[in-house]
Amino acid sequence: MTVCQPLPELARVARSFGRAAQQYDQHARLQRDVADRLIAAVDVEHVQCILDAGSGTGYCARQLASRHPEATLINLDIAEPMLAYARQRSAPACQAWVCSDAQAMPFRDNSFDLAVSSLTIQWCPDLATFFAELHRVLLPGGRAWISTLAVNTLQELRASWAAVDGHVHVNRFLPLDVIRAAVESAPFTRIDVHNTAVCYYYESLSALTTELKGIGASNRNPQQPTGLTGKQKLQQLRTAFERGRIAGKGIPATYDLVTIAVEK
Repeated sequence: MTVCQPLPELARVARSFGRAAQQYDQHARLQRDVADRLIAAVDVEHVQCILDAGSGTGYCARQLASRHPEATLINLDIAEPMLAYARQRSAPACQAWVCSDAQAMPFRDNSFDLAVSSLTIQWCPDLATFFAELHRVLLPGGRAWISTLAVNTLQELRASWAAVDGHVHVNRFLPLDVIRAAVESAPFTRIDVHNTAVCYYYESLSALTTELKGIGASNRNPQQPTGLTGKQKLQQLRTAFERGRIAGKGIPATYDLVTIAVEK
């Protein structure tokens, strides 16, 4: 079953990730690592209905379906091509694919006893609305595990661009205290928020930018510059980014990872 509910205000996000569907998995090193951590933290055994909010190509959903084969699993994503790709690669038994915004989920109250969302909600314009929706659709006693990115993500790339010009070239993410406040705005009975820096190393600037483009995480800030970036600026950027190289490792890029666990 596939249900579509397009939301125009997020159309740009949906298009970007939709275009990346076919090549997403080959570039999604961080996304797989974070998803593995998230699923490993899920410590519930007997569930009947599971929500994967921002299911993408179905990486988390496939693990959840393997662990809970008798449960109904709902894959929700705003990008229809992602859902179509995931459906082709997943067993259809006990699964449904729903195209909708995670801030306006088309589900009844008290529908799920387990929910996960891995590296999705950083694209939500209003986190408090998402957590209100999550609380609404969880059953009493239902639990959820969520991962997202905070303000220091890609700080090295941001600093390198700052050495070139004053434009916004890197996606901005919320500070940890703002994320925590959004979680606490919903009346969950238990909340745990954990923050850690995860560092990856790249051989070159192009290796990092190819990965970001491959997963559809291009710059979506309203203040982003228009037009093409000139060769001189790109060379300045490469030079600035190269200054961070660590011998024997490469050039670091930090991801400011936030992991959230809640219970209704």
